[in-house]
Amino acid sequence: MPWTNKFRFFATVSDRGQIFIPKALQNYFRINSRDKVAFEVEDDGKVVFRKQKGADQ
Repeated sequence: MPWTNKFRFFATVSDRGQIFIPKALQNYFRINSRDKVAFEVEDDGKVVFRKQKGADQ
């Protein structure tokens, strides 16, 4: 599902270090409760967010 435009979303980090994923991204990636997501840090410092494959099976 490629993005047709670039979007910027913001997340809030809780006191316990948890991140709240914006509802628009949850819907786009079909992220449900207890699904796994990955944060990959690239050499240039960019962070890539992905839903772990097989998480919705």
